[in-house]
Amino acid sequence: MPAADPLLLKANQEYHPWVSIDTPRITQPKIILGSFPIWSLTRHELDPNEQSHFVSIRIKKTGEFPFFYGSAVNRFWLWYQTYLDVHIELLNKDSILSSLQANQIGITDAILSCTRKEKSALDKDLSKRLYNHRFFTYPQTGEVKKILCTSKGVMNEMLLHNDFFQHHNRLQLDAAASYQFQDQFVKNILGDPQLITKPIFTQLAVENGGIIQCLALPSPGSPYRRLIDFGLHKADSHTYLENYLRNAFSWLQT
Repeated sequence: MPAADPLLLKANQEYHPWVSIDTPRITQPKIILGSFPIWSLTRHELDPNEQSHFVSIRIKKTGEFPFFYGSAVNRFWLWYQTYLDVHIELLNKDSILSSLQANQIGITDAILSCTRKEKSALDKDLSKRLYNHRFFTYPQTGEVKKILCTSKGVMNEMLLHNDFFQHHNRLQLDAAASYQFQDQFVKNILGDPQLITKPIFTQLAVENGGIIQCLALPSPGSPYRRLIDFGLHKADSHTYLENYLRNAFSWLQT
């Protein structure tokens, strides 16, 4: 079988439109971390300068928003508006950025580049990933840095990928604190922690420094799918999701 054309492979590689390996590390104490934009948002189908009239036409035509978590089916910014800042204007990047700045929240994604199976929007169809392992600064002694992940996959398979600790040898998993927080968080919303097989929360200790806490949300694209993996037991799924989100965004703010 002939070797794959390297030029073709490069052409199939998608690159994050708003984050690169040269992007400065986030210094804010709170961070929102997603995975990777949908296909149409990495292909720069918009005007390169993202002029407002092109953006407006794109939103009206497809419902897609040229910003983080901009898929038409992604509920993240609606959640942010509902549980953190009711004053943001949805589908308005300047309004969202202003809110993030006011609340000392940074924003980024876990993948810098990858290849995609056809035009799939599923994270499982992203391969040959280059991870964004160095997006944050370490908290100092007595400080806590919080990372709100937009899915369990983002936290467990992307952020805490196998080689994560090779890039961060000053960090160590605090298993006891992770378990304690997760157990209490789920019980507070009348869930069952025993139903959780993959963590929703991870705490990392910085050597001679502070603490990094990571909390995962149900996927904003399909939040009701597998809510049992977030501890849903006997409660109504809609009520459980609302309580989970309310407590998660409250955790981020405090």
